[in-house]
Amino acid sequence: MERVNCALNLCLLMGPRDGIIMDKVLDILLQPKILKSLGFGIRHFLDLNKGFNLKTFGWQYTNEEYLMFSESLISHFKNRWLHIKKSKAKLKTRDGNHGTFKKGKFSLDTIQEDIDTSRTIQLNSLVTEWARQRLPLPDHWFLSPVSTVDYTKVANLPVEPNFREVARCGLFFLLGLEAMSSCVASYSYSSVQSVPVIWKLHALSVTLFAGMDFLEEEKTRDVYINLQELYGRLLDKKLSEIGRNNSVDFLKFDKEIHDSYSTFLETHVENFAGVSYGDLLYGRQIAMYLHRCVGAPIRLAAWNALSNVRALELLPTLEQCLAQEEGYLEPLEDDEAILEAYVKSWVAGALDRSVARKSVAFTLVVHHISYFIFGSHAGDRISLRNKLAKSILRDYSRKPEHEGMMVNLIHYKKPATSQKLDPAEDLSLQGSETTKKLTVLREACEGNSTLLSVVEKLKNAIPKQQ
Repeated sequence: MERVNCALNLCLLMGPRDGIIMDKVLDILLQPKILKSLGFGIRHFLDLNKGFNLKTFGWQYTNEEYLMFSESLISHFKNRWLHIKKSKAKLKTRDGNHGTFKKGKFSLDTIQEDIDTSRTIQLNSLVTEWARQRLPLPDHWFLSPVSTVDYTKVANLPVEPNFREVARCGLFFLLGLEAMSSCVASYSYSSVQSVPVIWKLHALSVTLFAGMDFLEEEKTRDVYINLQELYGRLLDKKLSEIGRNNSVDFLKFDKEIHDSYSTFLETHVENFAGVSYGDLLYGRQIAMYLHRCVGAPIRLAAWNALSNVRALELLPTLEQCLAQEEGYLEPLEDDEAILEAYVKSWVAGALDRSVARKSVAFTLVVHHISYFIFGSHAGDRISLRNKLAKSILRDYSRKPEHEGMMVNLIHYKKPATSQKLDPAEDLSLQGSETTKKLTVLREACEGNSTLLSVVEKLKNAIPKQQ
């Protein structure tokens, strides 16, 4: 394992003159016997981490599969990182025109093929990337089998790669590297552990464009499950190190990955709604973009995309989401655009099925809207609170079927704070909280008699729902 780690570290030292050396290193690093060692390392790692929601394998890779992994990964990495880049002015699209590309089944025009190198390498007097070269490598170069979008945009490749097969090989390789990095001595530098978690989460998202058939294959699915769990734990670890209150905007996909990431995400959500049928792994990956540590523009883009295609109900429950539940609930939402988007989805009926399915979407809305409306505010926040409260009250007046949702909003308690009390004491406390919340709603009505009557209707409905 130390030798594999040393080989990975060596790759980061390669410069434009070192293509031949890099070629040889890849041949050594990706030979079948090394990949087989990674396979053994994965099993050892999973056995050591039983009880951490990691899935042990009830199957084994064959020697033929290790040979196929070797051939596919060597071909991919050499094509991706050692093949000479062509001038963009000379590239032609498949329809014969210059400058734009047709959008294929898995093509995402917003994520450029060479964006990873342009954003991560800081050029100086010691490191100079020669024209038309890809060396030196970015830190996250080994993610490319699962994170490179639309391989066919790379001109003049000797062989056009198979996206699904390369991604399948890449997932195995990635899990092997993660398992290996956990065994590296503490004094050794690990290039795998040094890659920011945002790139790893992005890579898992891109992989899903290989289609549902790809995820339904048992071995690939088990590997993907474990990578999700590992990266969820890694995210929790990073957030605990910086503190929950400093975690807002920790994952800035639109800054770190690509400034058009929201467009990529919209396509991602459309695929999720169209082909996943609520698949748990796919849903967990999409729900990750609603985590409070994700930058507000991306969270808003993810929510709006899900709401527009009526896919909010396809998301998993809060308990099934990637990383700890607390990360989706805290800190409390304070972004005005997101709060308004939550209420807009409520009023539009986009959350109706989410209630019955216990989707994380409704949990997020009822949690953040409840705390915002019934919390303490001043100035402009009071105006926004009143606006949101009026919207859901008007909606309730028009849609009696939303009565259950309104009662849920009134009775909501954060899961971690829902302590078991004596039944009589609990009923008394709940009654007191309900009275306070109804008073807040009356104040938000600002004297509107129609809305005040709706509050009274809600008050009378609460005992029926208990």
